[in-house]
Amino acid sequence: MFIKRIVLILISLLFAVSAAGCGGYSDSPKAFKYYRFADKRVFGNAITFSAAVRGGNEQAALNEMLELMEDINSDMSLSLSSSALSRFNALGAGESAAGYESERVEISADTYEVILKATEYYADTDGLFNIAAYPLVKLWHVDTDGLNEYGFPSPTAPPELPEYDAVLNTLGSCDLSNLKTLSENGKFYIYKTHPYLQIDLGAIAKGFAADKCIEIAERNGVSSALIDISGNICVMGEWYHPDEKKYVPWVLGITSPRPRNGFGGSMCALSAGRDKTLVTSGDYERYVLYGSDENTLYVPHIVSTVSGMPLGVTYSGEKYANTDNHIISATIICGDSCKADAYATAVCLMNADNAVKFLSERGLHAVLVTADNRMCLVGVTESDNSGDEFFTAKNEFGGYKSYKIEEYAVE
Repeated sequence: MFIKRIVLILISLLFAVSAAGCGGYSDSPKAFKYYRFADKRVFGNAITFSAAVRGGNEQAALNEMLELMEDINSDMSLSLSSSALSRFNALGAGESAAGYESERVEISADTYEVILKATEYYADTDGLFNIAAYPLVKLWHVDTDGLNEYGFPSPTAPPELPEYDAVLNTLGSCDLSNLKTLSENGKFYIYKTHPYLQIDLGAIAKGFAADKCIEIAERNGVSSALIDISGNICVMGEWYHPDEKKYVPWVLGITSPRPRNGFGGSMCALSAGRDKTLVTSGDYERYVLYGSDENTLYVPHIVSTVSGMPLGVTYSGEKYANTDNHIISATIICGDSCKADAYATAVCLMNADNAVKFLSERGLHAVLVTADNRMCLVGVTESDNSGDEFFTAKNEFGGYKSYKIEEYAVE
């Protein structure tokens, strides 16, 4: 009966998440009958935001969260030419003469905080998480504009693949040490020491925003909440069951990475514990297809500034090809959505064994899936009576049972 009840909860939650992002306020889905609910497209309609809150000053909390989304967009968005980051990226572009070094761009306190966190994660991942990857991401046409124009299932074929020499040359523009920060008289600035340095906070801004939304909920006396920013999920407290009229643990689904684009449905269900975030990155939703049939090359939006290669792509000296053993899905479970956002991206660029070691040493729980059918459970167990995170559905949801399961403890 325990498993059956949890599965029903999961179905309700998955419905609630899929209902998000329709724009403006809406009636709460059945799973959040006793919550105040809001959803909206934000960041230039590129991101879906939804929040369900219960307790305290619910409406004030939702209003403040939506205002936060707009503030982050106005400073960090690359789709707005007026944003601080867009103005920073334009400095030195196409110039060989000096001068851009002395040009500072004032940024908000939030943007300053995000950049400091990103710098910390860059060092901790040996450069695998890098907000300065933007020139390389554009070269492969997997930036936001490229994905909008050429990403699956767009009928528009992308341009030819970049020459390998161009990839190597672009790596020189992606050194994060060329980004400088300055705090002076209560104001915050960034400047660059390389003319072609450009940054993109998209791989961390959602996690930062989700953490801030939880802070807003706490400040407004909310006792239970679910925040979903395009898949970056934060849960607060426990979930008030609409039928049982009591609080029960949250249970969330992880999308199967194969077939791509979520066509495989939910791979498994996880208990999330109280006050946790669950963030997933991988190669299966945002990508560009080059070629067709047996010559198809999948180029995901995650690109390494160490090798210059997109996730799951190698170069043999003659042509590019997809690998068959890379991490195709990385789900991080912890109490810090900003960190989970960054590390979910970074560990995708590691081999599975190194990723397990990296996460275990930092006390982070995770579910990693590889292209060669391994599922590495870091601090997560198949048991339903051990630890904060565990599988609550097995064959009912199939999916993960088709993988070779490997469990790893967290030190």
